[in-house]
Amino acid sequence: MSNIEPNFPSKSFVELAGSLRKKQTGIYIQLRTGHIPLNRHLHRIKKSDTPLCLQCGEVTEESVQHYLFRCPRYERERHVLHMALGRKATQAAYLLNNVNARTHLLKYINATKRLRTPFGEVPTTLPVQ
Repeated sequence: MSNIEPNFPSKSFVELAGSLRKKQTGIYIQLRTGHIPLNRHLHRIKKSDTPLCLQCGEVTEESVQHYLFRCPRYERERHVLHMALGRKATQAAYLLNNVNARTHLLKYINATKRLRTPFGEVPTTLPVQ
């Protein structure tokens, strides 16, 4: 995910983070760094027996890229994201930097229920400014 934005944190991410709740900002940072409770990271820190995705059964690591863009288990949820954002839903840089994608990405995360154990239900509403 380092190819998202080499000069992190950028002005656009700082603006985005400033518009989010604490839990939402935490998820965004974890998605960007890959330090998120998906099996690739959990295996690296000895908290999972395997780095593979157990959600879809494919022999592939459960990475952020796999979770957001490729896992067949979340095809329906990804379709909703695509309907809302169009082709931009396939661009990590757009999803993780753009204020227009924030609510849709948070809804995707909630709909997949994959991150519910560590985070619970993630608020999709934004704090009052």
